[in-house]
Amino acid sequence: MSSLYDDLSEKLKKDPRLSKRGGARYDLGLLLFNARDSLRDLWDAADRYTRSHDAEALEDLQDAVEKLRPVFGERRKP
Repeated sequence: MSSLYDDLSEKLKKDPRLSKRGGARYDLGLLLFNARDSLRDLWDAADRYTRSHDAEALEDLQDAVEKLRPVFGERRKP
């Protein structure tokens, strides 16, 4: 199985045209745009953890990963 991100990336590889309206490029952009705060949280948490290696930073990092699981985690079959 693959993630939503993987599925859209694969569709984009098959048809990478910039001129095509909508499609995988648009969907991927929208997906990442909507996840922008969670991506920033992940970056901040990872940066803090690499500097401190403390339990609180690790917990923040784990929370940030969980927020992004719907985007990058494996999709479940309906």
